[in-house]
Amino acid sequence: MNSKSKKRLSIDELKSYSGFENYTDEMAEETIASLEALSILFYEHYQKSIRQKERLKTLPTSKTED
Repeated sequence: MNSKSKKRLSIDELKSYSGFENYTDEMAEETIASLEALSILFYEHYQKSIRQKERLKTLPTSKTED
């Protein structure tokens, strides 16, 4: 991963967004945990797709002659 430090979204930060102002702290914590899990899934999928593209670049291309 890169050297940027990772910062978890705080309850107050989440509540500052439209639609989340009236969340309880418990609801906010559950939402933050869900967003965190989703972002990890997206990141892992992105990394996997990059690795697959790199592998495809290294495969020899076959050309058939007619």
